[in-house]
Amino acid sequence: MFIACISVSCGRNTKATTDNLGMEIDSITVDTAVSLGNETNAPTCKINLSIKYFKGGKHARMINDTLLRNGVLTPDYLSLSNESLSPVHAVDSFVRRFLSDYREEYGRMYRSDREHAASYNYEYTVKTDVRSNGEDIMTYIASVYINGGGTQGTHQTLALNFNVKTGKMLRLSDIFVPGHEQGLKEAIVEQLYDDYDADNIEELNEKTIFANIDIYAPENFIIGEDDITFIYCENEIACRDMGEIRVTIPISDLKKLIRKDYE
Repeated sequence: MFIACISVSCGRNTKATTDNLGMEIDSITVDTAVSLGNETNAPTCKINLSIKYFKGGKHARMINDTLLRNGVLTPDYLSLSNESLSPVHAVDSFVRRFLSDYREEYGRMYRSDREHAASYNYEYTVKTDVRSNGEDIMTYIASVYINGGGTQGTHQTLALNFNVKTGKMLRLSDIFVPGHEQGLKEAIVEQLYDDYDADNIEELNEKTIFANIDIYAPENFIIGEDDITFIYCENEIACRDMGEIRVTIPISDLKKLIRKDYE
């Protein structure tokens, strides 16, 4: 059984997201499912997507292409080809490949293990949003939920920042001076001390934060009007029970680390 429904909504213009971007925002909505059999308890893969993309503006095409090839949709099938696809065709291609792989891989396992049908259910949900820092920076945020038949799904947040004047995606090296790594790590740890009422790294470790991993600044971050928020997903730097960890640091505390050309 195969059930599919793909629709593209009209552009939704909001003052917070489009006035200073020079682009319209449209969205692709996908609600589709495929079952591995006709029986009532047959495993099912469900995909629910709400993918915003950009229309008009000088750099809309460049930004859309970057979004679709940098993990907003996973697995990253689209990066395997240099072919230029419209967002609608790209998402359609992704969904068809995803479901085909599910039918092949999970179908093979299910046929040899009918007793554990629930183990082969799969759910994949992506919701996206767009924020502006009020100037030239736009942040595209994808909220992802994945459950591969386990008892507990995984929630993830992916944030990608763009300079709307150039269409370029911003990485830490575009914002901070060479050699910024140590200073940025220290700023993150100091903020974590405040956020989690800790006096030193040992007390953070007791809360499982950076207990078994070196301290680092993630490329997953949101540029705000006067701060930067670093995002660590579930189970990334602490135990799952701690959930997603966000560290927000005022720009004023990072002045010495910020590139002059970024300012």
